[in-house]
Amino acid sequence: MSSVLNIFFLILFLHLIAYLFTLYYLRKGLTQVRCLRDSHNPQISIIVSMHNEEENVRDCIQNLLAQNYPSENLEIIIIDDRSTDDTAKTIQDLSKNNSKIKHLTIKVSNDSFAPKKYAIDMAVRQAKGEIIILTDADGRPGPEWVGSTISCFTGHVGMVIGYAPYISKSPYNNTIYRLLSLEYLSHAAVACASTGLNYPVTCVGTNMAYRKEVYEQLDGFGQFKHIHTGDDDLFLQRVRQETDWKIIYNNQKESQVWNAPPSNLIRFFHQRLRYASKGFLYPKKITASLLALYIFNLLLFLSPLTLLFHNIFILPILAVVLLKAAGDYYFLSKAATLLHDRRHINLFPFAFFLHIPYVLLFGFLSQIKQFKWGNRKS
Repeated sequence: MSSVLNIFFLILFLHLIAYLFTLYYLRKGLTQVRCLRDSHNPQISIIVSMHNEEENVRDCIQNLLAQNYPSENLEIIIIDDRSTDDTAKTIQDLSKNNSKIKHLTIKVSNDSFAPKKYAIDMAVRQAKGEIIILTDADGRPGPEWVGSTISCFTGHVGMVIGYAPYISKSPYNNTIYRLLSLEYLSHAAVACASTGLNYPVTCVGTNMAYRKEVYEQLDGFGQFKHIHTGDDDLFLQRVRQETDWKIIYNNQKESQVWNAPPSNLIRFFHQRLRYASKGFLYPKKITASLLALYIFNLLLFLSPLTLLFHNIFILPILAVVLLKAAGDYYFLSKAATLLHDRRHINLFPFAFFLHIPYVLLFGFLSQIKQFKWGNRKS
């Protein structure tokens, strides 16, 4: 048994070394994040796909209309994707006296397309803008969002991604939602750092933009168009792998798009299943990294069981936990400063211990259980 335990801890420490090296490498990526600003004002098209979003339509469109950007160069395309509530009526009411708003309607689904991707594809192909900017119905950008995003499209930049922090207003300003905000920040930290290293691995559809030329060059979502997720990060993978366009992370505070966290635990559960379900669709090196991360967390989760055989193992367990915690905090704290969001960094100790079972649970269930997206099922 002692030889088995020795092998267990050897594998655990090897994973720890690889993990800390990765964090150090990502930390260097944060220092490489640059958005060289330009003052040009090209024609742009903001696209928002909505399905049963009657509670969000009005606030979303008002935020988009409030953008500090030349109105003659701004087009807002709102897609009503087979809504059964008052989404369509509200869009019509808001657009009938505003020429900047273009209202598209989808009556039936396309069997070869995932619903949201079909809506985005239809809108992009009709868009007049040189730059396509996307957000979601619950996204709440500030008035400088468009200008900040466009300023990053310099030279050979083909795609700009940004941060979409969870809103902290009531009723979301409690401990659970603060922890969710911190966890969401960790995703943005990886997106920002990996982009700084010129190998972006993830992004969010609530705050992203690309040249229409890039979309047309790739013929849209390509082989991923039927998958009910990935209109953001799987498209990002294609831009990185299949084109020579540069991808930039915009960390300017005015570029943030606030959005509401899941309204209940069931929605949170299915949202995280959706995020985790794409693990085996990424390029092999990313999938391998995610698998190694999963194994590391699994070993760490199981390590207390070794104390059943001998309490001497408490020292190596504590060493691994403390080193991992120090590495995580060092990286996340730097990212929080760069992304102008240190609101909940004091909750890190609680989030650290919850994150291990969180990774194991959703990593496993995402491969065996279907998720729901709004009123849709994958």
